[in-house]
Amino acid sequence: MVENSPPRRDRDSRSTRPICLVNQARKFLLYIFFALLLAACIGHEREIAQSFFDPRPPADLILMNGKVVTVDSSFSIKEAVAIKNGRFVSVGTDGEMRRWMGPKTTLVNLGGRTVIPGLIDSHMHATVAGLSWDSELHWESVRSLADGLKQIEAAARSKAAGTWIVVGGGWAPTQFSEKRLPTRTELDAVAPKHPVYVQYLRQAAILNSTGLAAVGIDRQTANPPGGIFQRDPSTGEPTGVLQGAPAWEVAYTKIPRPTLEQTRQSLRKCFRELNRLGLTSVGDLQTAGVTFAHRRLLGDMANRGELSLRLDYYVSPNDPGDELEQLRLAAEEVKQLPANDMFRFAGFAETLIRGTGDGDVLSNPKGFTVGMEAKEKFRKLLRHFAEAGYNFHLHATQDNTARQLLTIIEEVNRDTPFARQRIAFAHLEDATTETIARIKKLGGGVLVQDRMVLTGERNVELWGPSKAGNAPPLKTLIDSGVPLGAGTDALRSGNYSPMLCLWWLITGKTVAGTPIREARQN
Repeated sequence: MVENSPPRRDRDSRSTRPICLVNQARKFLLYIFFALLLAACIGHEREIAQSFFDPRPPADLILMNGKVVTVDSSFSIKEAVAIKNGRFVSVGTDGEMRRWMGPKTTLVNLGGRTVIPGLIDSHMHATVAGLSWDSELHWESVRSLADGLKQIEAAARSKAAGTWIVVGGGWAPTQFSEKRLPTRTELDAVAPKHPVYVQYLRQAAILNSTGLAAVGIDRQTANPPGGIFQRDPSTGEPTGVLQGAPAWEVAYTKIPRPTLEQTRQSLRKCFRELNRLGLTSVGDLQTAGVTFAHRRLLGDMANRGELSLRLDYYVSPNDPGDELEQLRLAAEEVKQLPANDMFRFAGFAETLIRGTGDGDVLSNPKGFTVGMEAKEKFRKLLRHFAEAGYNFHLHATQDNTARQLLTIIEEVNRDTPFARQRIAFAHLEDATTETIARIKKLGGGVLVQDRMVLTGERNVELWGPSKAGNAPPLKTLIDSGVPLGAGTDALRSGNYSPMLCLWWLITGKTVAGTPIREARQN
């Protein structure tokens, strides 16, 4: 048996040959792997070294292969950005951002698209608009009256007869090819069984026949103080046009309002729409219609992480009368609300005392005089602000109004300096160099809005081309060094698009393409 066994050497050599070949193949594959790894590292030596010697916690999100507008001192454009916990942690090249990668990092290839910083609208009625956003139609992007009427017709088909159809403000007939407002007859034709309310900026509203009947306006109804129910001169019948805020408010206040839960969803959708256009923060003017219950709802949304828009909110009195007492009460209510990065009380704003606000140029082109009673109430209010340290933000469309208010502010400031406050004048479309200097001396600022992008042609009619061409005096404001903010005054008095606002700031043109502002002020 032993003699017939094959030699051990031959058996071993045959069995080890395949093992040697496998080992050689493994070595070859390892060489290939390390060669590919080395090739991948070439050109990224600095980033790899930084990653090894200076490890960072991984980012939540990295945007790569884009054009990141940094708005740094040289206005540089970068390729990529890393974000962690909602904040930018690094910006630079695609390679530099690789050291922020982790197993849970979301990587987005921008494909060459542009990334801009979040935009801030310094003066917007975001909450006011959000309360009814879901229940209204929006004409800001509509380019013909015919298309707007089709929207109303479609809404009439989807809503039960007798329910309101409301078109929000923020548009102007100059954006339409027809260059005019809808008529009562046209609204009757597209929605005969529904009350229809169409808001035109803060100037007017147009109602159909069913809408007039629903709010009780007929040929016998007297005009409200300061407003007009427009009538056909031959018949005395209302045309459906309610001119001036006192007139259209008669109708608007009678339209049913959503529940608080419906309001929550409406606010969320409105703020998301603003996010879509690049807005991340607003100076939120919470004027008439916004109650403590609404602010409590916003505070709850902020705590739950439901706010996608940072709200620095300003409170205004809801009713004429004892405005100071209303604001004192509001200040106590605000103390009960949460405050965080998304929801912060900023102060008081708008027409704080009845008789001190000048509306707007279209409704009050010649300005007005602040009466003695309003002056005294305003003086008392300012003393309270000076002592308590509250910021305030004043509505002054015209220079004449600002001058009258400044005289009272300067008087109070001599006795009790406004050392802790931020003071701002909103709108101020025809500001003079003297008024700008007085505001700057107080440490105040000016906030301009793009309302003239919708109304510029009408401003020329009311003011003449010379005055309108200087409104607002952007270059003068910038050169003066006074703090300057921009915004839209949306969503009733202006279009809410920050891109339209930026275009207007640069060009001085209206939505109809009419150049209004002179080049020297651009």
